[in-house]
Amino acid sequence: MPQTHTTRTQVERENRMLLALQVAGCTAIAIIWSMEWWNGDLSPWDRWAYPALMVIQGGCAALLTWWPHRAEWARVMAVLALKGYLVIALNQALFASPFQPYQLVTTLFWLPLGYGTAFVFLNLRAALLSSAALYLATYGTVLWNLTWGEPPPWPDYVRPMMSNLAIAQIVYVIVLLAISQLKASYTRSQATVEVMRQMAATDPLTGLLNRRAMADHLAANHALVLRGTQPMSVILLDADHFKHINDRRGHATGDRVLMKLSSLLRSQLRTSDRLARWGGEEFLVMVPATGLEASCELAERIRRAVATADWEPGLGVTISLGVAECRSHDTVDSLMARVDRALYAAKSAGRDRVCAEESDEPAEALSPSASSG
Repeated sequence: MPQTHTTRTQVERENRMLLALQVAGCTAIAIIWSMEWWNGDLSPWDRWAYPALMVIQGGCAALLTWWPHRAEWARVMAVLALKGYLVIALNQALFASPFQPYQLVTTLFWLPLGYGTAFVFLNLRAALLSSAALYLATYGTVLWNLTWGEPPPWPDYVRPMMSNLAIAQIVYVIVLLAISQLKASYTRSQATVEVMRQMAATDPLTGLLNRRAMADHLAANHALVLRGTQPMSVILLDADHFKHINDRRGHATGDRVLMKLSSLLRSQLRTSDRLARWGGEEFLVMVPATGLEASCELAERIRRAVATADWEPGLGVTISLGVAECRSHDTVDSLMARVDRALYAAKSAGRDRVCAEESDEPAEALSPSASSG
């Protein structure tokens, strides 16, 4: 579960990044098109290729925005469109008559982007295959013309420059491959760290926070209470006669009771509340930004939900609850001591009830009938 959530979040983050890159790419193409048109350097090929490339990249951005489940199609289309443009533009510049040095140089500026986008947008295998295709399409034509075809009328500097660039493209791919492997290793390690963090903070049976994780939340919210930022209350609850359930029905039944109890508790809480398995059959609810009276109402609602739930045949489950509000002189330990006394008072008063600990004085027990009325 945590790993699936992490993977989904990573994919959404990557899609947002790709969307931003495609918008930036369309903007860059529009600026270059305008500049070349203004200076009279816009080739007949680019006059139509630039708008077509912008339409394709814009369409890919639309896919990522409105149909994210088609993100893989958007990635492939974006890469193929750019690579196709670069191959055709380079061959236009190399073999046009007369020779067009401006078109050649400007296309070579953008050629590494064809490799870079493949490693950003595609998986590793697809990136390597598409990069090999780009390399062969780019330099295969040049090699064919130099070896078997009619040598084009190039200036003297073009041949050594193309040889140099042919080696440079291989280096680009090797560097991008290394970066891709490092990224994959980092992503795997981050996913492992997230899973381990979740495991360290989660009770394995119920999926709730464990005691250690709840202690961190208590400490953070206790600091807010001390600064006078907001109140905080805690509810400590315990399944009544749980040992009898284990003894009579077995530990498997006891585990099912705890799991269902966890689900019932979750259903009664706000998103801002924190719920933890405090130990055994004890659960702790941290209720931030809430005073004692409202927390008692919440505790009573929880008690009723458990008492009226549909349990296994012949099995009735009730809970006792203690409630305490954090005071300015409280430490986390003293707060927990007070809520523990409140829970003890609820059990001593007959169980299946809520008891509020308002101060260091003995707690006041609320019977089910009184609290529900």
